[in-house]
Order: sequence, then structure tokens, then C-alpha cells
Amino acid sequence: MSEYNTVTLEVNEQVATICLNRPENLNSFNREMRLELLAAVRSVAHDSAIRVLVLSGVGKAFSAGADLAAVVEPDQTVEEQLLEEYGPILRQIGDMDQTVIAAIPGVMAGIGAAFAMQCDLSVMADTGRMVMAFSNVGLVPDGGASWNLLRYLGYQRAFELIAEGGQLKAADCLAAGLVNRLVPAEEVLTSAQDWAKALAARPPIALRSAKKLLRAAATETYQQTLAAEANAQLACLASEDSQEAIVAFKEKRQPVFKGK
Repeated sequence: MSEYNTVTLEVNEQVATICLNRPENLNSFNREMRLELLAAVRSVAHDSAIRVLVLSGVGKAFSAGADLAAVVEPDQTVEEQLLEEYGPILRQIGDMDQTVIAAIPGVMAGIGAAFAMQCDLSVMADTGRMVMAFSNVGLVPDGGASWNLLRYLGYQRAFELIAEGGQLKAADCLAAGLVNRLVPAEEVLTSAQDWAKALAARPPIALRSAKKLLRAAATETYQQTLAAEANAQLACLASEDSQEAIVAFKEKRQPVFKGK
């Protein structure tokens, strides 16, 4: 268990679970939660024994976004808040070696949705929804939401969602590729943790290399990706995990991957 006030952190063997823990505020972000979430995510990223992180929210929401009652602290601008407090967390999720699974028990709104989209995989409640209500209060998406919405939805669908301050039901999120799986709300966290446990048993060098390749490919050319894949493949083939997979296949047993 963690000693944080606004997030929880639990580690079970090779799987860590971080939950946003302001259920009375639908897990909306205040400064304390931003700072604690960054500390928790960094602690997981720096622990090589952890292979998969599940990110969720306590209660019925993943996160309703920024706490509008405490959007800007007296000593910072909104730009500073986004770049210096939200930005490092979002970048860490994308850069860390661990696979990150979002477990979305209900609504994900605003920058809360940006966090879910930044994860590598996601499990969502079949009653959940994504809300992009920025324009309803005269704002634009933040937290990299514009980049991810364009990638998933294409320009016109993304602009429609943003311009109308609209929302997507869980089934629409699944159809658009915004989430991987839909389950009943009460099964979201368990389903994500079971998936995390299964992924933790897979070769970690290959998974972290694939994550880096895919994320880099979004802004690289085909030739750059081809070269990066070749380099990563060389490292994977030289790993003990690759040799273990070959031996296990010959011996007709499940491989045990050590991340070496």
C-alpha cells in the first residue's frame, strides 16, 4: 500500500496498480494529485522488477479532468501547470519501459481522457464514456488530447467531437480503437490486472522494444522505422529471453522470461 493522500500504489509481484483517489471529486486533478501521481509513476518506472502498470480511478470515474475549483495555483500560469506538472506524468507513461494499461470504470473527461489515451492499452466499463467538453467552457483540449484524438479518429471526427463539446459512448470508443476491451463496470480493475499479469509473463525486452518502436513510428518515416526495427531485433535476438523461448519450444514447456 502507498502513503499518498490522493493516489494509491500497490505492487503485486510484477504488476503495479496506481489508482487516482479523489472519488468525491470524480478523481479530478488538483495540484496534490498531480505531484503525487508523478511520484508514484516515477517510482514504478524506476523499478525494473515491475513489468506492467495498471492505472485506474477509485469509484465510478477514471477522472473527470482538472478540478475547476483549483485549476490555477497562485504561483503558476495554466501553461506552466500543463507543461511542468501534467506534462512530465504523461511523458513518463509514454517513455517508461513498462506496459501501461488504463482501467476505466466510468467517465474519462478532459485531461483525464488524455491520460487514458496516453496509456498503451485500456479496459473500459461498457457503461463508460469519454467526454471532451473543453469548448463548452471556452477552452481547447490539453494534455496531448488533440494529438491522440487526431490519431484515433481522424481530423473531421476529432474536430466534431471537440467543437461540439461532445462525448463518445463506450461502444464508440471501442469501435474507434480508443480502448481495447469493454467489460461490466465492476470487472474493470480485475480484468485489467488479469491482463497485466498475463503480459508480465511475456518477454519484457520484446514488449518494451515494441512500445518504443510504435511510439516513435508516429513521427518517423517508414525508412527510419525499418532501421529502428532492425536494430531492436538484433538486441532481442541476442537476449537470454530469446534463447529461452527457443529452448522452451523444443522442450515443449512454457518459457520463463527474466528480462535479460
